[in-house]
Amino acid sequence: MTNPNDGWQAPHERDQFAVREERAPWLKYSVGLLALLLVGGGAIWLASKVVVADDVPTIERTDNSDVKPSEVEQPQAPKSADDLAWVKALETDTVEGYRDYLAAFPNGRHVEDAQRLLNEFDENAWQLAEERDTVQGYEDYLASWPEGLHATEARDRIAKIKAEEEARRKNAAEAARQEAAAWKAAAQANTIPSYEGYLSKFSSGKNAPEAQARIDRLRASAADEGAWTAAKAVDSADAYQQYLTSFPQGAHVAEAIARIETLRPGPGKTFKDCAACPTMVTLPAGTAELGAAETDGNAKPNEKPARPVTFTNLFAIGVTEVTFDQYGACVSAGGCKSMPSDNGWGQGSRPVINVSWSDAVAYAQWLSTTTGKRYGLPSDAQWEYAARGGDTGLYPGGSAKALCAFANGAAKESELPWANEACTDLAGDRTLPAGSLSKNKFGVADMLGNVGEWVLDCNTLNLRDAPVDGSADARGSCSQRIVRGGSWFSGPDDLRYSARAVQRRGDTNDFTGFRVVRN
Repeated sequence: MTNPNDGWQAPHERDQFAVREERAPWLKYSVGLLALLLVGGGAIWLASKVVVADDVPTIERTDNSDVKPSEVEQPQAPKSADDLAWVKALETDTVEGYRDYLAAFPNGRHVEDAQRLLNEFDENAWQLAEERDTVQGYEDYLASWPEGLHATEARDRIAKIKAEEEARRKNAAEAARQEAAAWKAAAQANTIPSYEGYLSKFSSGKNAPEAQARIDRLRASAADEGAWTAAKAVDSADAYQQYLTSFPQGAHVAEAIARIETLRPGPGKTFKDCAACPTMVTLPAGTAELGAAETDGNAKPNEKPARPVTFTNLFAIGVTEVTFDQYGACVSAGGCKSMPSDNGWGQGSRPVINVSWSDAVAYAQWLSTTTGKRYGLPSDAQWEYAARGGDTGLYPGGSAKALCAFANGAAKESELPWANEACTDLAGDRTLPAGSLSKNKFGVADMLGNVGEWVLDCNTLNLRDAPVDGSADARGSCSQRIVRGGSWFSGPDDLRYSARAVQRRGDTNDFTGFRVVRN
């Protein structure tokens, strides 16, 4: 590079020279550079003042659906109606705004951008319609976009949904028809299998609840019928009572009650379990003071002490003693060994005599076998409970004179030392036909007098520790048994309610017979 000072010469070496050049050889370069800068700046300024109408910038929008209207480059100071309308459309940013722009400027400079933004609205509306996926949803889309990007698809989907709905309607109608037919068949059969068959096909059907209810009723009815059949097979009051307990609303409640009434009639009602059977009367449950009171001066040791006895269950007792006719039926049937002697007094309805305790037990067993019911001899407590009929005195009616209406005992005509002088002898030193005298409040007759009556209890010295539930006393000497009630041969002392006699179980005589109970 040439040094600007390389051409400098001393004054004596140059012919001519300028003082400025000598003193500032760089000045000429500085001036030239300044002039060049001024010319360039002026040119730039002049160029910036030149405005061409066609230089209005065009809004460029990339074809990207993710670009929001707010991100679109805004026009700079639009001057044409097209640009003004476009700016307004961008500011409102609505379907109507862009459509208004396109309607006003179908060939405008911003048509592509407007259509792109409208397509975004279209896609959003379509997405919402697809999410709803209903006829109404697609119809709402078409209402807003009748010529939209998805208009054809929307119409196709509407047609498809309607076709599917129609198919479902037809299927439902056919299913309802089939269910109705199945229900009709099940109801006509009215059996558990028929309703179960219906439910196996139509578990959620219109009649499913009713089908299950009928199954439940039929099962209950089947159980009801089974229990009733079992009760009838046993044919006892207990069996029918069990039926009533299990099926209080059963189909055979009235029949069960009637059978119980027959088999175990209510208190005061009489019945016979067979033609040859004795007539029985049912006694009420209750509690009674049995045995001799301490104030009874004629009481023997085996009548004391008195104690309360409670009868929880009903039981029935013969209205009278067993008669010859009734006992004869047992002999004829082979249940009793032989017909006893009547002492020449006659048989028929007179109480059977000349029978032992064992004979009486055999008769009761025959009754049980014949009727299927539980017959037996009464316990000592049952006998006295029946004899008193709720009375607490010594005799029926409360006096020896009143006793005459209830008891066939030794009267004044007998001239026996113990005779009841207040009574007239109606029998003449023998038995009367059973039931000839008055009944007590429980409806039983001849509990006192006529014949003494065997009971179940063994002989005991007293009533201390005797059962208080009405059962027989199995303590003491069981080869001897208690006889209650006195006989045609007895005076007032032996016709008291509490009087107890003792005989060997094999003894027979003309003043002892028996009556039976049914438990």
